[in-house]
Amino acid sequence: MLMKGSNFKNYLSIMGGVLFCFGISGSVYAQEGMSFTDAYNKMYQDNSLIKAVEKQEEIHHYKWEAMKGLRYPSIRTFGGGVYVGRSLGFDLNGLKNGIGDFIHLPNPDILGNWSMSFNKRDMAFGGFMATWPLYTGGKINAAIKAHEIESKIGEKDLEKTKNKLITELAQRYYSVKLAEEAVIVRQSVLEGMNKHLHDATKLEENGMIAAVEKMSADVAVSEANRQLDGALKDAKLARLALANTLEVDEVTDKLGSDFFSVSQLEDVGFFQESAIENYPDLQKLVLQKELADQGVKVKQSANYPTVFGFGQTILAHNNPILLGEKDNKPWIVGVGVTYTLFEGFKNRNEIKAAKATRESVELFEAKAKSDVKMLVAKLYQDIQKQEDQIKNLNVQEKLAVEYLRVRTKAFSEGFATSTEVVDAEMNLSGVRLMKLQANYNYAVGVASLFEVAGLSQEFLQYTK
Repeated sequence: MLMKGSNFKNYLSIMGGVLFCFGISGSVYAQEGMSFTDAYNKMYQDNSLIKAVEKQEEIHHYKWEAMKGLRYPSIRTFGGGVYVGRSLGFDLNGLKNGIGDFIHLPNPDILGNWSMSFNKRDMAFGGFMATWPLYTGGKINAAIKAHEIESKIGEKDLEKTKNKLITELAQRYYSVKLAEEAVIVRQSVLEGMNKHLHDATKLEENGMIAAVEKMSADVAVSEANRQLDGALKDAKLARLALANTLEVDEVTDKLGSDFFSVSQLEDVGFFQESAIENYPDLQKLVLQKELADQGVKVKQSANYPTVFGFGQTILAHNNPILLGEKDNKPWIVGVGVTYTLFEGFKNRNEIKAAKATRESVELFEAKAKSDVKMLVAKLYQDIQKQEDQIKNLNVQEKLAVEYLRVRTKAFSEGFATSTEVVDAEMNLSGVRLMKLQANYNYAVGVASLFEVAGLSQEFLQYTK
């Protein structure tokens, strides 16, 4: 093949870029390259969003465990030490002296000391006290159950995040496949246009075609160069997006998983039923309805008394009130009851609000189920449309290949124009690019369908 110097240099530079784009990974990741499952494992291991949601789920779990402590007694220790300016008590020595004078005692002190203190000026004590809720009208049980439900909601958030990331990975992974396959198509177009330019140059030199025909071939080569350059940039950007999802600096590995087709896809009813049962957002609504039920129970518990046991003992003291022996350890146990008689109808209105919350969640759940069924039907139909389009494009591709062959031969014999050859080449590349896009849409559509159906993990089996 003969080419002019400038065109040949452009061709070599672009070919070098293509080889660099596709070849640098060969020594890094073996021949199979990075499969979709490999990418998934990498994402699952290092993804910050998954780790953040796992921590949120962990928070809910420990809050639930903390609420269980309400069922057990609370035991606390206490202690204190004080020093007062003077003791509390009374002094009757004046009365004693008066009585001594009245009965003519020579020394009233023989009657003893008639002053008494009730406490020392320095006092120290320490002990334990305990309280134990015996009956709360169901408030504690409802609170514990509510936190258990919140923990389950956290699990569903984690499941939703993982499923969503699988769909995102499918978009990013197959975007790279789409972009790099498009580079190959654009490369093929450039090769075809260069060959056409070579043929046109020879025909012009032999006086078989006009100069304008050769100029048309020149323009076609320039346009093919431009399109290949754009395709290379798209491929580079697609790899940056995949690296972002995998949370790595760059992805240089060759991608080993090709576009796929599901041979026997279940009917739409299967996916709709699966979505109702497994879609995390719907499961969260069911849990939120249960959470609203517990909120009603918490508010209703205010209509019942609260019964609690308590106890207290002083284990160490310096006999601060001067009563009893120093080694005596006083203690007390008892049962207490509290009951709210009136608080301005606050609890009554709070119960109504809690019931309204539950009814609101029920209505949201009914609407969400209808929306999810509709979404599943749309995704399923889109997948079928892509299947039909791929089949149709396969037929078109065969026709486009044959049409290009016929136009190229006719041009070499002087029975077709350069424009007709260029159009035939562009028609073939257009069909191939549409076929690639349809395969990409199909793969992402299946990932989205499986996400809504709560079956994202099963998507991995089709990507091998």
